[in-house]
Amino acid sequence: MPLGSSSSLSRDDHLGETLDRLPPLRMSTRDLRPGPRRDAVLLATTDLYRDNVYDGAGKFLGEIEELVLDIHSGHVAYAIMAVGGFLGMGQKMIAIPWSAITIDRVYQRCVVNIDLERLIDAPGLDGNSWPRMTDPRWAKQVHAYFGCKPDWE
Repeated sequence: MPLGSSSSLSRDDHLGETLDRLPPLRMSTRDLRPGPRRDAVLLATTDLYRDNVYDGAGKFLGEIEELVLDIHSGHVAYAIMAVGGFLGMGQKMIAIPWSAITIDRVYQRCVVNIDLERLIDAPGLDGNSWPRMTDPRWAKQVHAYFGCKPDWE
């Protein structure tokens, strides 16, 4: 499902929809123009909820389940992504540093430059018992796995 799509339909209702029937991303056309200037692009967290995530080759990896905010900086720290499984069963939850995610403006979707096999092997989250994400050791391990540095370094 492209960024910015939202409706009252359930997740399963969206499975049969095609990209041309989904609502457009809520960005101005000015934001979509190519160029060296980096204008602000703002998205509501609800626009990213249940959004599909792809690898650099365009293969589906999973979907965003949660966003973890750093309340001191006001920035997104991690996207919690559901990977694998079938119809919601057996999925693995993975915290991906937000700095490892890019927004593909052409296809209006989230991209992580990692293949599915490596993503499945990433450090996972255990049900409702998540690690202390402010623990520097945990954060460095996760950031290193995804090839990016924590914001504080």
